[in-house]
Amino acid sequence: MKYSIFVSFAIILTSFVSYGQDTTQLIRTPYKLVVAVDKNSVYEEDIKATPYVLPDNTIQLYPGEIVYIKVEQENGIIKSMTAVKENINPSKTLILSFTQTDKKKVHELMTLKVTNPFKQQLVYNATIFIMKHNKWVKTNVYPVEAGLSGFEIWPDIITSIGLGKWIFKNQ
Repeated sequence: MKYSIFVSFAIILTSFVSYGQDTTQLIRTPYKLVVAVDKNSVYEEDIKATPYVLPDNTIQLYPGEIVYIKVEQENGIIKSMTAVKENINPSKTLILSFTQTDKKKVHELMTLKVTNPFKQQLVYNATIFIMKHNKWVKTNVYPVEAGLSGFEIWPDIITSIGLGKWIFKNQ
């Protein structure tokens, strides 16, 4: 009898805890991506409703996107990464933005900005989809120091970027 009461209590408690925590990933709203190429052409792609954060904590961004990523970590070990609508908890939220700079509708460069609010250095890998090559290519990125923002700039037309293998390091 005591065992069945304990099991029932555990099930009820688990359902309340699960209900109170929103573990669902934010999904991007579908839209038409338009990237400047030159005076006579643009790159266009219909972006579907997909999560910003993939199951392995890889984050995919398209030009023009700014995403808030709430990170739960313990001693530098990432427990979870969740895309959120607003930066309600700035001390636990990475801000990622991926933009294109153009001049009179002619591509100039692509910029990734990673804002790291944590007290540890943030290390990650990046893979870019270059329009000209029509394939994913690994690229080098610098770690983002504690409490600072890091910027990466490319001259290529990049239609998407994947960021992953996130690690916090104590300095």
